[in-house]
Amino acid sequence: MAKHTFKAVEQSTIDLTAYPILTEEVAYPSSPGSRPGSGTLPSLGGGGQGLGQVVARAVSDVLGWKTNAADPKGFLGALTQAFTLTEVEGRIESAWNPRTYTVQTDLAGGITGAQASLYTRAREAQDQCLALLDGLYPLDPDADPEYVKALREMAKSQIAEIVKQFAVVPPSVLRVNTYFKILLGVDYAQLTFQEDARVEANPDRITGTLGRLRDVYGIYFEKRHKGPTELLDHRESRNNPFSNSVEDEQDITNFRVISDYMTSLLQSWIANGKFFLLTLGRAPAFLGTQLILMSRQFNVIVETVNEVRFTLDSVFIGPNERQQLLLEFSTFPSMYLEDVLREIEDFVSDEGPRLIRDGGRIAVSNNLQPVVGTLIGMIKEARDPANLGRLPDGYKTPRVRNSLQDLHAQLRQLEVLAGQVGMPIPPVREIG
Repeated sequence: MAKHTFKAVEQSTIDLTAYPILTEEVAYPSSPGSRPGSGTLPSLGGGGQGLGQVVARAVSDVLGWKTNAADPKGFLGALTQAFTLTEVEGRIESAWNPRTYTVQTDLAGGITGAQASLYTRAREAQDQCLALLDGLYPLDPDADPEYVKALREMAKSQIAEIVKQFAVVPPSVLRVNTYFKILLGVDYAQLTFQEDARVEANPDRITGTLGRLRDVYGIYFEKRHKGPTELLDHRESRNNPFSNSVEDEQDITNFRVISDYMTSLLQSWIANGKFFLLTLGRAPAFLGTQLILMSRQFNVIVETVNEVRFTLDSVFIGPNERQQLLLEFSTFPSMYLEDVLREIEDFVSDEGPRLIRDGGRIAVSNNLQPVVGTLIGMIKEARDPANLGRLPDGYKTPRVRNSLQDLHAQLRQLEVLAGQVGMPIPPVREIG
């Protein structure tokens, strides 16, 4: 083991002394979900950005859709979701529905299944709860106005953060659990996504921010305790002494509605949270949401291919030499190095996305996965080709082998993502 480690250190030292560390300015494009900073406008002239690019980006931002001229159905779907048409006094009015998530990608994917259900429920709950929170008023005449305002704003912020996470692919399980714990006082032990998990649903017993808000406002219906653990004597009145009118009882009712909305949403999260645990390859996935992850992985592989090229440049194996550098494989036909890289790049940039758009789950399982498996095998052999001894010394360096290993790992990741949504071709039914 020590000998192997010493050999690796020796090779790395030779690598560093024989070949320079090349540097270049890195300018990755913005993430699909990012937005330009507040108060800034896109340039219409300078910076090498044409008017067509500016318009395309504006359309993409409005529709939440990655523009693709070859996908009219995807455009129509994004347009339908982005605008609501209403007939008012004989005319049609349109209202824009801002999206905090990508409705469509270049694979025509979007939030579907469990996440779409959660997000829809959460958004409706948020709309109702924020309005009700603004209308709550303290029944306890001794309630501190500063605490009243602070608790209301805290609850609104925590609800908004939960909804925001449901719009992210994939949502942060840790962050959602944390905010439910803060808002409702739920235990982490209850957030295990087990079928028998139960949470406190009684508005007079929940804790967390909402429970503290209830106590400070004095808007409980039935008093359960004097403090966190001190129970009332059975002879004491359980009725709310601050509630003296129908309006006061409506105030209590509004709090109970908020509590019911959020505890119901928590139950839905517990029932569906298993779909968002990052156990790649070990759990089923919904196609629409998974396509967003696969689209990102396609882009990662393109970047990795270019990183391999940059690494080869750093050991003096330039573009022209790569076109003539023959790699001899034991189980695949011999190929020139640049052809290997271009084949991967072309597949993840064009062929792979097209296969998914045209064939859906069946194409994922019966076309995309076999091709990706071939590319994985090809890159594995490219790290140690049969003619390695006759290749330039630069190709044998750890930096090149490591970059090829990274490309191999990214292709494997794509294979795992595809395996979660693939479907075999249905068998032919026998007639008669």
